[in-house]
Amino acid sequence: MPPFRALSGPARLYAISVVAIGAALLPIGWFLYNPVPLAALPTLLYLAVGTQIAALRPIPWKTGHQSVVDPLLVATGLYSPGVAVGAVAWLATFDGRVPGRAIPWWAFLFNRAAYAATHVLASIAVAELGTGAWWSIPVRTIAYVIAAVALNYLITALAIALVSRSSFWTTLLDNVGFAAMVPTLALNFAGGILFLLLYAKPYPVGYVIAPGLFGFVLAVRSTIADVQRQTLLKDQTLDLAAQALDARDRYTESHSIRVSDLAGRLGEHLELGDRECDLIRTAGALHDLGKIGVRDDILNKPGPLSEEEWEIMRRHPDIGADMIAQHSALAEVAPIVRHHHERWDGSGYPAGLKGDVIPFGARILSVADSFDTITGARLYRPSLMTPIEAVEDISKRANHWYDPNVVDAIREIHGLRPLEVPDRPEVPRRITTLRVIRANPAFSSLITAIAISSLGDPLTQVATLVSIYIATTDPRFVALAFVTQGIATIVTSTFLGGIADRFTRRGLIVALELVRAAILVTTPFLLTGDVFARVSHANRWYLLLPILFCLAAINSVVQPARQAGVPNLVPSGQIGKANAIVAATTMLAGAIGFGLAGALLAVFQSPYLLFIADAATFALAAAIVAGIPNLGGGAIKASVSGALVRSWSIVAARPHLVIATFASFLLAISFPALVALAYQVSPGGGGQTYSTLELILSVGIFIGSIAVARFGAIGTLRTVGAGLLLTGVFSIAIALAPPVIVVIGAVLFIASLGNPIYAVANQTALIEAADASNRGSVMATRFGLVQTASIMGTAFGGLITKEFTAVAAYGVLGVGLVLLALYAIAAGRSTTNPLHGAAYEEAALQQAKT
Repeated sequence: MPPFRALSGPARLYAISVVAIGAALLPIGWFLYNPVPLAALPTLLYLAVGTQIAALRPIPWKTGHQSVVDPLLVATGLYSPGVAVGAVAWLATFDGRVPGRAIPWWAFLFNRAAYAATHVLASIAVAELGTGAWWSIPVRTIAYVIAAVALNYLITALAIALVSRSSFWTTLLDNVGFAAMVPTLALNFAGGILFLLLYAKPYPVGYVIAPGLFGFVLAVRSTIADVQRQTLLKDQTLDLAAQALDARDRYTESHSIRVSDLAGRLGEHLELGDRECDLIRTAGALHDLGKIGVRDDILNKPGPLSEEEWEIMRRHPDIGADMIAQHSALAEVAPIVRHHHERWDGSGYPAGLKGDVIPFGARILSVADSFDTITGARLYRPSLMTPIEAVEDISKRANHWYDPNVVDAIREIHGLRPLEVPDRPEVPRRITTLRVIRANPAFSSLITAIAISSLGDPLTQVATLVSIYIATTDPRFVALAFVTQGIATIVTSTFLGGIADRFTRRGLIVALELVRAAILVTTPFLLTGDVFARVSHANRWYLLLPILFCLAAINSVVQPARQAGVPNLVPSGQIGKANAIVAATTMLAGAIGFGLAGALLAVFQSPYLLFIADAATFALAAAIVAGIPNLGGGAIKASVSGALVRSWSIVAARPHLVIATFASFLLAISFPALVALAYQVSPGGGGQTYSTLELILSVGIFIGSIAVARFGAIGTLRTVGAGLLLTGVFSIAIALAPPVIVVIGAVLFIASLGNPIYAVANQTALIEAADASNRGSVMATRFGLVQTASIMGTAFGGLITKEFTAVAAYGVLGVGLVLLALYAIAAGRSTTNPLHGAAYEEAALQQAKT
């Protein structure tokens, strides 16, 4: 960590600002909440001691460590929001690094200020959520954890970016991923459990049991530390084995270690996953293991080898691979070692594999091995090439001996331009969610805009419904609001479905988002001002219906336009994963938005502020979208109307439109059935049970959206069928399950996983079936059909639930989804088995036959 004087001006200003804010929040927290009562001091001292112990025992990782103080600070913030948690964050988070020696003073103060700011703000924000309700503690904990983690990542990422003079978004994306986020959230959620323990009765029970929770965290820490030691032991053992192999030849000293390092760097440059790069590094360290079976007189012969000697030398890849394959932990390394002397044109050994059939790791290892060989002296060739000469020598053999993509990687590592190669093969990268976001900055901007806009959508939803219910106390008028939104969607999709193709989508989205913002800004004044003086305040809720109609109509244009714009921002092979990211972002932001709406209502006791807050989100989203270079659209010949006819004329889109319509109808049957099922399971507390089941449903949809992003092929009928089948089978299970909330909740969670799998696959297939001139029409058509089918399905579900039972409704939708899934799977069957998808041994056999 650099000293303060070495920081840039912006970095110094930011560090001073964070420290000042962290300190200022203490008196602010004191004034917002009553001073901490004396009775709470023992508990706060107890938590402070636990926090300090946790600060001194971080979890070690390969490239740093992870503090475990956050669960303790979450418990403190839930117990005593404001000044108390801020004081603990400042005074009880010393991690053993002495300021001025092991860590600069500015970093020491910055870390504590960041903790204080994060937890003071988060604790105050959730303090009033559901006070007295049974669900208060879990909801407050979830909201607290999400807010604290988000703030901490943002504050820290900006600090790292300013100190290292790098991009904020690059820094954030490098340090935030699903693999890191899930354990962090789970660990912090333990703070809610600790908070509950402190309230356990009789009084001392929680204080006695709580250290057991600390012990669990420390046990996890010890396990991870042991894993790190085992990993280090493995790496050092491989290095030792490589050195032992190279020791037989004084000219190849450390050759295997250098090859391992270069092969790993090539894999990273080609954006392979961490696991794939580790496998390639291991293969590099062991690639010459088979030379143990080669006689010394051949291995160290000063002159050229005879044909018989070459025949013996060519056996070493098979000898080494056979030895490695006997160890299950190294089984995936064996093919890379076996084929690292194969050549792109099929002239290599031992199997004479050609082109894509050669394992990609072996192609990388081949280049790394050749580079180190020709830059080092040998008995038969005392001279050596410079690195640049070696790269140019390898480049001459691209597309003959070597995969041109790997050759380009080593050229770029050495600062040279890529080659111009016709018919370049595709790099088998593992396309992760993080890679899609990092590699496509414009798509990252669109996701940010979608997240902000989706965060605001629930604010208006809650504000309008609450306003209508307060004015009428009649749930039928609340239902009328939903019907109004549905009609607006159907009308707009029918008559204006092609507008996202006729006009440029970026300008269209920006303009409509600003119109939405303007409508929402004026809404509170229309409801409370003198504009409609002749209308009594009690009856002004009617004004919300045309407002809702306009907002829903705009949304039915903006949402399909965003979806249609995705292919302009990501490569064709990443469209499915991009759609999955959109679905997960929308679901997560919507869930946070509902929590934010509840918090604002609890604090300000008025729905009107929600309209203003939502207007701000739309304006901010418009500003972000305005900076995106191109979202497509602007086809002059595209008609604004007739979207359904144009969409149906695309033969490949027809089955997906039909499936989307029927699936939406069937899934909507569950809307009224779930309410009735909640009251059937808990006759005395149906409302609370329904809220719980909806929360379970939302979590399942979010996790399903993340899961579908890991699929290899997303936009296919078979993926659509798999999602529908999962939901259908477990919907039938809901109909057959006993009316116990734990059982129903578990089955509902599994059933909900299939919903986003179907939806994302269906959207991706339609986007890929359309082209740039009609993509907006296709997505608008799907949007309209889905909304229409959902309204009809909801009505049908209400009828079945009324005439029969909720269980019968779930049985009907389950059977219907299974039949629809079987159709999709049958229609999507593939009879081809491409050579690239076959195991390379099988592919080699096929190649030999041809």
